[in-house]
Amino acid sequence: MKPMQHNKQDGIVLIIDQEPELRGVMASWLSREGFQIHLESNGMLGLEYWRIHQPAVLICDVRLPGIDGLGILSQIAEAESETQVIMMSRIEDTDTVLSALRLGAADYLTKPVQDRAVLVHAVNRAFEEYHLIRQNRLYREALEAKNRELNDSLRLLKEDQEAGRAVQLKMLPAPTKDYGNVHIEYKIIPSLYLSGDFVDYFSIGPRQIGFYLADVSGHGASSAFITVLLKTMANRVKQRYRESPDNIKNLLPADILRRANDELIPLGLGKHLAIFCGLIDLEEKQLVFCSAAHFPPPLLVTLGQIRPLEGKGLPVGLFEDVLYENQTVELGDSFELVLFSDGILEVMPQSSVAQKEAHLVEMVGKGIHNIRRILDHLDLHRHQAVPDDIAIMTVSCKGS
Repeated sequence: MKPMQHNKQDGIVLIIDQEPELRGVMASWLSREGFQIHLESNGMLGLEYWRIHQPAVLICDVRLPGIDGLGILSQIAEAESETQVIMMSRIEDTDTVLSALRLGAADYLTKPVQDRAVLVHAVNRAFEEYHLIRQNRLYREALEAKNRELNDSLRLLKEDQEAGRAVQLKMLPAPTKDYGNVHIEYKIIPSLYLSGDFVDYFSIGPRQIGFYLADVSGHGASSAFITVLLKTMANRVKQRYRESPDNIKNLLPADILRRANDELIPLGLGKHLAIFCGLIDLEEKQLVFCSAAHFPPPLLVTLGQIRPLEGKGLPVGLFEDVLYENQTVELGDSFELVLFSDGILEVMPQSSVAQKEAHLVEMVGKGIHNIRRILDHLDLHRHQAVPDDIAIMTVSCKGS
């Protein structure tokens, strides 16, 4: 950091000395160098002037009537003033010199001061120290003001995030829900106050259950805002069914994702989402699903097999006129479906994505299907902070 450029007119040199001739000589020398000068012959008057005007540099004789130079220096040091003090004395007294330096004197000159260059050099150096200290103080005050502003902004941001989190939590469904023999539960571990991961489930008529797990790009408030849109769209699906129950075929996952894509792109939010959307038909014992760039693939255990539900759909909100396709799988009398957002991969210790996928398949294949056991198995309880939002959702049926 370069010292601030300063003008000699930016501060006053106060000279306190009881010898008129010496005061005049020093004032003449320094005036010719461009310094502003103020003269005092009395310690008390000089101290009063210092209190009012806070000069940049003080040249002060040790021996003064009223209060001596060390007394003045002591008060300046106690006040933590930026004034730089140059002490003078006719007596080359080591103790006096050391006392002055201990009290913070910038320099010490022996009287009579006969060398103009020595005086000018001492004052120039004191002036530079004064401006450096003043510059550092101004920087510090500016930094402290910025820190206060930042702390206020962070406090308001935290309050906003906490308020947003409260709203988002109210939008989420209950952590567990039973629809007859079908049991649904989920867990979201946000990386910030607000989560870009979101889940929802709902009944559509007496025999169908809809659900989805969505992972919005990014983190925080902007990503969480998209989850509000998702909730609104899900509510719209249920409303359409209530208005026209026979129109259930138009409420399949691919149609829902296509509508979501059409609504999200014009908003220009710069956000997209990976989503797995499913519809369970309890009567037909089928799962109709559409996967839009969802990864890792959900794992379905049914009819004695474990099957990853792969999908080829592109992210929602990224490209126009995307074709989303429904896929159908048969469900037995009992099944387990386990879904993860990709944040789960960030906290797994395996070295490659393929190894992490294989570990999830192995875990589910061992019968670890419910949220509590999954959290225990993956040691997710120890993660106080996670690098990415994590969402886990399970949908299971134990048969009739």
